Amino acid sequence: MSIGEFRDVNLRLLSDAVSVKNRQLQQAIRNGNDELVRALDREIDPLLTELISYRASHTDDIYLQMRLVTTFLREDADDRACVLRHASTLSLLVERYFGPRRGHAATAVWSPAAMDAPVADDEEMLNETILNNLPERIAVVTRDYRYLFANPPMAQMLGAAQMDLIGQSVFEVRLEPEVREPMREALDLAFSGRVGALSAVFRSAMDGRIVLRARYSPLRAAQGLVSGAVLTFGDAAPMVGDIAA
Repeated sequence: MSIGEFRDVNLRLLSDAVSVKNRQLQQAIRNGNDELVRALDREIDPLLTELISYRASHTDDIYLQMRLVTTFLREDADDRACVLRHASTLSLLVERYFGPRRGHAATAVWSPAAMDAPVADDEEMLNETILNNLPERIAVVTRDYRYLFANPPMAQMLGAAQMDLIGQSVFEVRLEPEVREPMREALDLAFSGRVGALSAVFRSAMDGRIVLRARYSPLRAAQGLVSGAVLTFGDAAPMVGDIAA
């Protein structure tokens, strides 16, 4: 991630720290090191919050702050929860430097310390038109482990119509038995407000036995209550026996 150099030395130091942690995070994601991903997530969040909360005094630094957020939006495009947070942060910066839209209150910045406080209703922000047009396989799961939504790539992989998947158990639709418990544990973490990654093995309707890397995140309803989980599945790898090709 390279966005240029801040004029303000404090912003420059914060940006360098965020960039280093972000490179480590992206490498950990590529390597499938879930424990390191979680650790780096915890380290980068307060740094990013401090960087975005800092009020720049120079036009070039304001531009770089906004450019930083758009860079994270591109890098995290496959994680719906991250996209929502970054979009909220970008709105905060626009309102800080240019003022809120007439008749609208200023946007509150997201921070890790505010996870237990009331937040915007994610369910209202779920846009099926957008999700249906994303290339990644995306599913929304209720707290009783049933599909609430699956976009076309997800439904196609599962070999079912989108509407037919609604209400079906996640564990009973082409998910291989050996990963049912890890999937349950990942969903339980999402229901508790956590984000993370897992590997899941499916019996695909198109490609046979495949392994998919997935990111899980909570779906928040009114008053910040977690009403479900969002699963975003990356590229599929075919399996030969018990080994991914």
